[in-house]
Amino acid sequence: MTALRVVVTGESWHGSDCTGLARGFRELGHAVELVGIDRFFAATDRSLVARVARRALGPWSQSQFNRRVGEVVRLLRPELLVVFKGTAVAPSTLADARRRGVWLCNFWPDGSFEGHWRVDRHIFPMFDHIFVAHSSNVVDLETRFGLTNASFLPLGFDPLVHRPLKSDDCSTAPQPTVAYLGQWSPGKQAWLAPLAKAIGCEDLAVWGNGWELAAPDALRRAVRGGPRFGDFFALTIGAARINLGVLTEKRAGASSGDRIAGRTFHIPASGGFLLHERTEELANHFEEGREVACFSSPSELVEKVRYYLASEPERIRIAEAGHRRCVRENRWSRRAQVIVEKFQAASQPAR
Repeated sequence: MTALRVVVTGESWHGSDCTGLARGFRELGHAVELVGIDRFFAATDRSLVARVARRALGPWSQSQFNRRVGEVVRLLRPELLVVFKGTAVAPSTLADARRRGVWLCNFWPDGSFEGHWRVDRHIFPMFDHIFVAHSSNVVDLETRFGLTNASFLPLGFDPLVHRPLKSDDCSTAPQPTVAYLGQWSPGKQAWLAPLAKAIGCEDLAVWGNGWELAAPDALRRAVRGGPRFGDFFALTIGAARINLGVLTEKRAGASSGDRIAGRTFHIPASGGFLLHERTEELANHFEEGREVACFSSPSELVEKVRYYLASEPERIRIAEAGHRRCVRENRWSRRAQVIVEKFQAASQPAR
């Protein structure tokens, strides 16, 4: 196989989906340069001073990032430029790459195209193909932008991040009975509040941004801290007896709420038992009752939590079966191969 030259732009920290995709291309034997947006925009807290500083430096940081992407494209002469999401990517940067004969691809990971920091909507018509991680976004792109060059490609898992990890140190991997890792939203609160009331905050552990404002008190007391990333995400999954797959509801600009999410694959890849919202799309990836457990109402969620906490052998069997199937089918290298095949098909001479 001849190695392709691939440039990927997006977040480059260990555990990011963009890093996982870049590693997927490398696993296939391709030469990859990852230009990390997080190397140009300083990580800050959420204080007013930090937000003001970030906003003041934003234009300069964005220009430096785009300059670097342009330099990499000119020096390495890639066949593919894969833009993960597209934060801070300027249309002029894409136009320059296109003039150099580079095939332009976007991987859009979110459920909606609205409200994203420093994403210029004018970049979307410039891509040769757009892969979306939520199937409803194929319709959304056509409805909102008139674009028909999109296809569904789920998120994947990174085997260097999402793998079974255990720790004897409870200070780094607390031992929750039931865990949820993810950002707060009203819909997620509606799922978790009845569960917190039913099993108590001692047995429910929640990590993520925004949960400090959650109500009622029983749920707020279950919040253990901010988000867990990378290896400590996998450690937290491995420590919990049940890990919840609670999805984000429909957002502005989206025709549907999430049907699967990154944690749909991250949790079983990390060896965790997954109790997931029941969706038709989930059934394409895991068999309910054998590789994953499901719920469709708050009362069923409480019922399933109590059942599987009392059924350890069955819970372990399901977790092991889900892990085997996820590892077999959902590595980021499998997603990267789909992108390579789309590029190769587009590069074939017309007959």
